[in-house]
Amino acid sequence: MTPYLRIFQNKPFRTFWLGFTFSSFGDAVTRVALTWFVYEQTKSAEALGWLMLCYTGPVVVGGLIAGWLLDRFDRRWVILSDNLVRGVAVALIPLLNAVGRLELWHVYAVAAVYGFLMMISLAGGPALIPSLVSRDELATANALEMLSFTIGGVLGPALAGVFIGVIGAPNVVLVDAVSYFAFALALWFVRLPAEPMHPAASQTYGLQHAVRLLLGNRVLFSTTFMFMAANIGIGVLAVWLPILSDQELGGGSELYGTLLGLWALGEVVSSFVAGGRAFRLSLGMLICLAQILSGAAVGLMLVGPNVWTVGLGLILLGAFSAPLTIWAQTLRMQVIPERLRGRTFALLRMLMQSGGPVGSAVGGLALPLVGLPVMILASALVIGLPGAIGVQVSELRSGDVHDGVPAE
Repeated sequence: MTPYLRIFQNKPFRTFWLGFTFSSFGDAVTRVALTWFVYEQTKSAEALGWLMLCYTGPVVVGGLIAGWLLDRFDRRWVILSDNLVRGVAVALIPLLNAVGRLELWHVYAVAAVYGFLMMISLAGGPALIPSLVSRDELATANALEMLSFTIGGVLGPALAGVFIGVIGAPNVVLVDAVSYFAFALALWFVRLPAEPMHPAASQTYGLQHAVRLLLGNRVLFSTTFMFMAANIGIGVLAVWLPILSDQELGGGSELYGTLLGLWALGEVVSSFVAGGRAFRLSLGMLICLAQILSGAAVGLMLVGPNVWTVGLGLILLGAFSAPLTIWAQTLRMQVIPERLRGRTFALLRMLMQSGGPVGSAVGGLALPLVGLPVMILASALVIGLPGAIGVQVSELRSGDVHDGVPAE
């Protein structure tokens, strides 16, 4: 029996994964729809940069709160509540549009609510997964979590690009609202093995222990800041890709959605492969090589650029970048204590996600000054070079993850 068939016999994990996947699909639809709405209203790279900043900037504050909530209370109920709140917030977009009151600042506000709360589910997933599966199923479970994002990323952008032209970008967002409520319902039916969370035990660890663990473990430290740098490059890419799709390639929202779908298609294929087989190289070495190749894939888009090179570059970017999270998350789960998972995963993902708004802000301001080719090259270098630096970390090359755990 394959690892995937075996893990899907686990009903709690299967229920969680199906809800999480639908929610990820809805998020992908909304991101395309709101990005295109802002671009259509403003034709401004700076406005797109502000949108991306609203999407990911509040995670810096929200991430600290999310980690405390996930370690202090029942993680399933915390994630469920997050989905109900974000579902209501996102539903305001089509509602305001229906009554003719939707304005640009409403979109920024909803994106900010999303960014403030996103770390609850983003850190809650890896914090909850070890309670749903056995230790030898972690790599497969992590691959499936990544597949949740990528399956949504394949279908969401392509369908969003089509439906934007039919019913308008604001109305497309209704799919996301429904997906949040569906995920909340799925979590309602998930039953976890008995793992009592005593108040005294929850106070054993604090944020300072998560920081100490990050600084003391070179694998955690190096992968976190490698990925943070890569997200800066992705943040820059998020600004110039819709402009490239429309102004240089002349494809409009449909081409933009298709290109995002190709990116996610590469992620789906490589995530499936990474979760279903073992490799001879250490996970750390695989991470470094994959990040180098991700940067090279973005650099490929400088050739031309035309639809074929950009599409191929995005497929390869997805193929090389998707396993990064799977491999790194498997390493992290081996070293992070159970009662510190919420705070540590929130801290790590908060730091990594903070790269996105930095890149988007820089991209929005710099693109009108330096032009598309320079910004594409900048994305390629910022994404790929940290992988070459990571090769120099001996613990990462060998996959030695067991140093630096804070004492209780």
